Amino acid sequence: MHKKLLIITVLFCSLTANAENININHVEANYNIFYKNTSAGTMTLTINDANNQIIIRTTYDGNFLATLAGKGYRDEISYISNVNNILKPNKYTYKDDKESYEIIFNDNNVEISNPKIIYEGVIYDPLYVLLTLMRNYPKVNNSYTVISKKNLKVYKYKYEDKKSIVINEKKYSGYSAEYATGNKINYFFFSREHKNLMVYSSTKKNGKEKIRIELSKIKILNGN
Repeated sequence: MHKKLLIITVLFCSLTANAENININHVEANYNIFYKNTSAGTMTLTINDANNQIIIRTTYDGNFLATLAGKGYRDEISYISNVNNILKPNKYTYKDDKESYEIIFNDNNVEISNPKIIYEGVIYDPLYVLLTLMRNYPKVNNSYTVISKKNLKVYKYKYEDKKSIVINEKKYSGYSAEYATGNKINYFFFSREHKNLMVYSSTKKNGKEKIRIELSKIKILNGN
């Protein structure tokens, strides 16, 4: 009897540990970009977690329609330290058809190259926030001060649980996050069945969809 109880206890602890260990760490996923519901290119998301550092990268390969929404060619990389599952931004690089720059994150400020600009305070880059929403939800902040296109912005998020979405006739269940910037609403959906991977995002302007990004294929998800 005691042996049976011991086995059940061990199995339960193992299952609980596995259920909690859902952190997304190795990803390669492809997405389709739509501009006003017309195909406008592709995006690739990669995440690699090794040696106490996470590198998350998004590469946009959009056509002229995507360029209208700032989603033409664009390459963003965020280097994030990961010690005991505590994330801290270290460096962020940005490159598009018109400019490129690098951001170094210090304890109390960030330093931007080309031209040199220093902002004081606790500041994050967009990919750091995206990774945080995938790995740490629901233990996330209601707002983040983010540096985007060299400008500081405060993203105040609204979250919703137990949501679902259909992409290419496939249903995904999970949670959503959205924030407003002026007359734009930026929306993100994360799939519980895929370790909280972002599977959908959109930007609406004055209530009308301007850009939409949908998951098309997962090549790698935590090594599988």
